Amino acid sequence: MASTSNAYDFDLFDSRDHGSAAPKLPEPKAPQKQKQKNNVVKLDEKQLRRSHRHSANTVKMLMNLAVVLVIVGAIGAVVFSQVQLTELTDEINTANESLSQEKSIAIQLEMQAASKLNTEEIEQIAREKLGMEKVADGQTSYISLTQDDEGTVVQAEKTPNLLDRIWQVLQSLFS
Repeated sequence: MASTSNAYDFDLFDSRDHGSAAPKLPEPKAPQKQKQKNNVVKLDEKQLRRSHRHSANTVKMLMNLAVVLVIVGAIGAVVFSQVQLTELTDEINTANESLSQEKSIAIQLEMQAASKLNTEEIEQIAREKLGMEKVADGQTSYISLTQDDEGTVVQAEKTPNLLDRIWQVLQSLFS
């Protein structure tokens, strides 16, 4: 392998014997300026910002992803609430229609009941089947209550129980 640098000369690290007894040493090079190679790369400010741009782009991308997820979640919540609102509105409308139908049926039944039982029919049933008659003036009697009403309790006084006695003793001590 003919290379200009020893950095890529992998034969130096090869421990296998390739037919020669002595390890192969690198060939001496023509005398050049003996300059030690420095592996540190110096970047100017512009290149430094450009190299940091990748990590900044990653953070920016994650922030944008988070914002998009929040927006999608908010839109999903709004759509879900609108669906629920629509379903509840449909249920309310169905219940209102059912209520109006039931009210209509109740009014019809009340009218049927009123038409079947008018006052003349009730009087006739009361006279014929129950033997009742209308009130005459002589059947009314008035009662006068000008005296004061009084009531008398006719019951023996009961004897106080144990708790009542204890309470009376405590009251007599503190009075």
